[in-house]
Amino acid sequence: MKPSTAPGVGAQVAIAAVVLLGITGGSLILAQSGFTTAPKRGGPSVFVPAPQAYLLAAILYAMSAIGLLALLRTWQAARPAVAGAAVTWVVVAAAFVWVMRPR
Repeated sequence: MKPSTAPGVGAQVAIAAVVLLGITGGSLILAQSGFTTAPKRGGPSVFVPAPQAYLLAAILYAMSAIGLLALLRTWQAARPAVAGAAVTWVVVAAAFVWVMRPR
């Protein structure tokens, strides 16, 4: 079995975008205690409250964390760097929630 090759620069940029969008989306859902959705063809919008919305936030955070781990593995990061990136990821997520909260 031949070893897997590292993704190209374009793929790494795409993965980084998924990481940023996932952490931003999850933080926005947590900060707003839910999200609003509207049907395609008009009609009233529906607010999805916190308990149900937290499932989507968890999925977005998981997507972001998996993408970050994939990037770190591609770059062959050492264990302390992975631990530092994980702590930084949590701090950034908490900061995003704090910044995006309604005032």
